[in-house]
Amino acid sequence: MFFYTFKINHNFNETIKTEILSYKKNWKKDLNSVKALSSGFFPDYIFFDILKKQISDKLFNLTKIKYKSSVWWANYYDIGHHAEIHSHQPEDISSIVFIKTDESNPLYFDFEPGVLNVEEEDGLVLLFDSKIKHKVRPCKNERISLAIDFVKDI
Repeated sequence: MFFYTFKINHNFNETIKTEILSYKKNWKKDLNSVKALSSGFFPDYIFFDILKKQISDKLFNLTKIKYKSSVWWANYYDIGHHAEIHSHQPEDISSIVFIKTDESNPLYFDFEPGVLNVEEEDGLVLLFDSKIKHKVRPCKNERISLAIDFVKDI
């Protein structure tokens, strides 16, 4: 099972946060399992291009396997927003980038049996097997996350 974390640059994280707060007024709610405002799949934001490259390079350094991004989106959670339990299959590797965290740490992974509660931190990137189920409990504060999924680049 693959699970890895790293952090993005603080100033880059703050830039993304500012951009998302200006974009979210045009977003819709209820993208698949996510019951929050979402950019929809494949938004054309420059910060995603930078992150996709950073993460695919990190994956190659860790695994010696080339990965390419397959789908990406941004989520804005307000109080009460959540995500139902889900996985990102059939993708191979998934990532969550925390841009603005909710101190209640609503994200957890379900390892059946047992759960891993995530201590969220602004700028933290989680990389994990796409088959791992996860959920976001109802948020108690504003929360912003990005998701980028990857497949092997054959």
